[in-house]
Parts: sequence; C-alpha cells; structure tokens
Amino acid sequence: MKFLNKGLLILSILCLVLVLKSSKERLLFDSAGLFFQQFKLGNEIVFNLSCGMLISIWFYFLVVWLPEKKNKARVKSHFISQYTEFKRHLIMHIVNACREPYKADLLSSLMEPQVFKDYFKEKITADQERWHVFLNKVDIGLLVDILNEFEAFKEATSYLLANVQVDDDEVFAFLHRINSISITLKGVSVEDDSLKQLSRLLWEILAGFSWVDGYRDYDYFDSMFHKI
Repeated sequence: MKFLNKGLLILSILCLVLVLKSSKERLLFDSAGLFFQQFKLGNEIVFNLSCGMLISIWFYFLVVWLPEKKNKARVKSHFISQYTEFKRHLIMHIVNACREPYKADLLSSLMEPQVFKDYFKEKITADQERWHVFLNKVDIGLLVDILNEFEAFKEATSYLLANVQVDDDEVFAFLHRINSISITLKGVSVEDDSLKQLSRLLWEILAGFSWVDGYRDYDYFDSMFHKI
C-alpha cells in the first residue's frame, strides 16, 4: 500500500506539470523557458486528462488515505498501550507469586528485559533461582489469571488486525502468531510438563530471550509493534 501511495504522489506531480504545460494561461509561464511551453498538438486533451487525474488523486488522499492514516495511528497507539498493560500485569502476577516484599518501583523497572532477567536469575537458595521459585508457586488460580491476560491481549490483537492494514509481512506474521498463542496455551496445566511451554513464552516476552539470537537488550515484541 505504501508503494501505491508513493506512486500516486509521483503521478500527481507529473499531472500538475502537464496541467501547467498545457494550460492556456500563459502569463505566469512566459518567462519560464521552453519547459513550460505548450505542446504543438493536443493541449486541451492533455489539460483535461491531467486535471481529472490530479483531482482524483488528491480526492483519494483527502477522503481515503488521511482518515485511514489517522485511524491507524490511533489504533496502533491504543494497542501498544494495551501491550504495556498486558506486560505489566504479567510481571505483577509473577512477582506476587514469589511472595517476597518489594519496593513500589520494582514492577516498573522489571519492564526492561535486562532488569527482569537479572532479577529472576538471582539465586534465592543454593540451587534455586527466583524464576524457579515462581514456577514452583504456580497453582490453578495463578495459571488462570495469567491465561486470562493472554486471552485479553488476543482480543486486542484481533481488533488491530481487523482495523489496520499491516504492510510489513514479518510484522503481519508476528501478529498472527501472537493471536494464536492463547489457543495453544489452553492445554497448559500445572499438573504436567505443559507448564514449561508457558514458562518459555513468558521468559521470551519478559526477559527478551530468543532461541535464535539469545538474549536481547530491548523489548523485541514492542519493537515489532512499533513497525505496524
């Protein structure tokens, strides 16, 4: 879509040049040299066609493109805000499950992947990291709360895909992957090894881990959403 818009913009400039070149109003262009001299034949046809095309193109930009751009910016901004809240709620559930006292600003600082990784990689006992403490504390109530957060974010992703044209193929595929996560998580249980699937996903989102690239020092999900 963005290539089409660029093409239309270039075409509109060309049409404007043709309108000026084929116009009968010469007073403004008598001193402009050969470039704006009229064609030898067909000036009226060129003028009418160029005017029609120019009006149609700018009508499209004013009536279609501009409102669509404003709507996309509004939906995108709201979606990114929802992602921030989704991530904050996940962190809140995880920190509360560890049942440790913490400072008021801890949740905000843990929004940074590097800080989250360092905090939950910290050894609480000789053989147990804080992340393992959280996993051992997961019960059915906490699991339902976390899965509900994913379900709510799925609704936000579905709304985004239904109302915004996503031109980037990588981002489009990524959003559909996010949209399908809540479905794949429905089989997660605290009573079997399926909890590992949830653990890997949470660690990927919150600690910035990738099985391909290793740890990232930025929020990969947030960076993808800003490309929408």
